[in-house]
Amino acid sequence: GKVDRKAMPDRFELRELYIQGWYELDANKLIQAVTDDFLFDDPAEPAPIGKADLGDYMRRWDARTRRLGADNHWILADEARQDRDGILMDWEWWELPGSPLKGMALVKTSDQGVLLERITYFDRGPEKRQSE
Repeated sequence: GKVDRKAMPDRFELRELYIQGWYELDANKLIQAVTDDFLFDDPAEPAPIGKADLGDYMRRWDARTRRLGADNHWILADEARQDRDGILMDWEWWELPGSPLKGMALVKTSDQGVLLERITYFDRGPEKRQSE
């Protein structure tokens, strides 16, 4: 029989599984897509989130963003991708419509899984000035 070189998912497939996990709020997909030493760095959290805490973080994120008016429908724009030396790097502008939440995200993925996601928040705008 022919050896199926594609039996193991590669970084492109793992990155897709990871974003589907977020779109579907499916912690199992997120956990399947990340490496054991994965870190999610959200400045709204007291410390970076590791693989073991990713499901709890996802539920906290969803509860927090819903309180702010979002419903987990994402707009991703200005996406840029670089695939170099076995590492897939994605940058994107993200927004959660209905809420003031928006910013930039950086995601790094190897053929072993997603290594890192780091997000930032952009908070200049009328909603900020009105609340001060």
